[in-house]
Amino acid sequence: MIKSKTKYEASLEEIRELFSFHKLGSVTDISPLGNGEFNSAYKVVLDDGQKYVLKIAPPEGATVLTYEKNMMESEVFWYKMMHENTDILCPVVYVSDFSQNIIKSNCFIMQMMEGEPLWAVKFSDREYENVQKQKIEMLTKIHRIKNDKFGYRQSGLHDTWYDALKSMSGNLVKDCKSLGYETTDGEKFISYIDKHVKLLRSVPCRMVNFDLWDSNVLYNDGKICWIDPERGFWGDPVADFITLGTGQKAPLSTKQKELDIYNETATEKIVLSKETEVRYALAVCYLALIEEVEKYVRYEPDEPNYIRNTSDAREMYDMAFAIL
Repeated sequence: MIKSKTKYEASLEEIRELFSFHKLGSVTDISPLGNGEFNSAYKVVLDDGQKYVLKIAPPEGATVLTYEKNMMESEVFWYKMMHENTDILCPVVYVSDFSQNIIKSNCFIMQMMEGEPLWAVKFSDREYENVQKQKIEMLTKIHRIKNDKFGYRQSGLHDTWYDALKSMSGNLVKDCKSLGYETTDGEKFISYIDKHVKLLRSVPCRMVNFDLWDSNVLYNDGKICWIDPERGFWGDPVADFITLGTGQKAPLSTKQKELDIYNETATEKIVLSKETEVRYALAVCYLALIEEVEKYVRYEPDEPNYIRNTSDAREMYDMAFAIL
């Protein structure tokens, strides 16, 4: 697994006891799973051959960002939303255990989905275009799920996207300062939120994943499966275009092809305009602020991921500020 300061390292005894307590069966094999940088995940095989995934939140006392507190409960909620409201293929959660009696952190046990992350599969150009189209269609399905309040479930909902985005960003700036650092870019970003208050108050409230990178989509025998929706929030659906096409360092105007594919099946079309460019740029700033601040709690300054976050955030801010 990727090295990170926030990961809980469960003992084999803890995992065996957890599965026994929830009457799932006797554990025969346990192995670390995935490339996530926040939670721990384990592949657990039982004596009847059944395979499960155990996911564990950071340990009690770990330094995490404000929006990451109780994020595991949110992940279980988003899986539930997808199962109840869409036909998106995603894991079934069998057990949610937030008691911290056996594993000393929040955890859940879910269905093990077969497949490889999209980035690891050697697709032809045509095959890759097809799976990206499927990914975009997934977004149109979750964007049909509406709410009347915006923001993160785990840190408080708000009446408008303006209020939610300002609070979400303000929390990150506070997190940054509490860690002993300043973020002039974060402060500048918040000034742009205020500048566009009228536009942001008119944004629709939809389920937003905000993390649909190729690493969070598994491919198996022609089908794709969605995993790890824990960073979801109620907010602006335009924000989900960050993970599509040219990525997070390019403006929405470079993603006309992805917009066209989206609009083929979307209930509500997203049209490229000055307003949607601004909404998108603000979402990119928010991701830049996350990457800027999270490196302080996850990595040491000489680690590659710390350097990556620093570079990514700079490029995102520069692109977005040029639009705003």
